[in-house]
Amino acid sequence: MVLVITFKDENMQELPPIALVKTWLEVVQQLDFPITIREKRGKLLTYYFGSIKQAQRYVEDNDDYCQRAS
Repeated sequence: MVLVITFKDENMQELPPIALVKTWLEVVQQLDFPITIREKRGKLLTYYFGSIKQAQRYVEDNDDYCQRAS
């Protein structure tokens, strides 16, 4: 009998939908939103992608795929 135990690795998390990522990026860049909201969205982007730049790259790389699939 073999027992396999798996742990949820932080790197195995699902990414949020691309539309949500695009919205978070817009919020972070717009100065008319309160700073606390922009900071929270920035933290979410950093949590999922490591940096805002990586989140932007994710959108650039995958946005045309989503448009072709629809």
